[in-house]
Amino acid sequence: MSGPALSALAGAGLIVASHLITLLVARATAGAPGPVAAPALALSYVLKVFVLGWVLLTVPAPPWLSPGWLAAGLLGALAVSLVLAGRTSARRTRAALGPVLRARQEDPRQDPQGNPQQDFHGGREPGADPHGNRHDGSARSAGAPAHDDRRTGRHEHG
Repeated sequence: MSGPALSALAGAGLIVASHLITLLVARATAGAPGPVAAPALALSYVLKVFVLGWVLLTVPAPPWLSPGWLAAGLLGALAVSLVLAGRTSARRTRAALGPVLRARQEDPRQDPQGNPQQDFHGGREPGADPHGNRHDGSARSAGAPAHDDRRTGRHEHG
């Protein structure tokens, strides 16, 4: 196998190894009582950064390693993993919200438990005036007084 192909596979392998470590830590802490997962995942992230930094600073690069192809493998695997994570998240969100969306399609006036939703508009359209007034843009229809008693001449700002 050529150097560029091995470099790209090594880059992709680093991303896969990092994700597997994250998944193993998340799986190991999923059933633990109390908030354990977030600190454990944060610690695993810091350890991965330190280990990778130590390897990059102390282990000499093999002669076949091509930095450009390594970066291409890293970025390609990262892009694929982000797309897969987005698709998984969307699928799980749709599955979790499925009952709510089906209930709204069946009867938009009921919540998923079958309780009627409160009507905040009193049977009117949401944009309608609650007092039945027409809004023609004039000051009188907006409820302004017939005359303006504000003193414009003695205003402190001009």
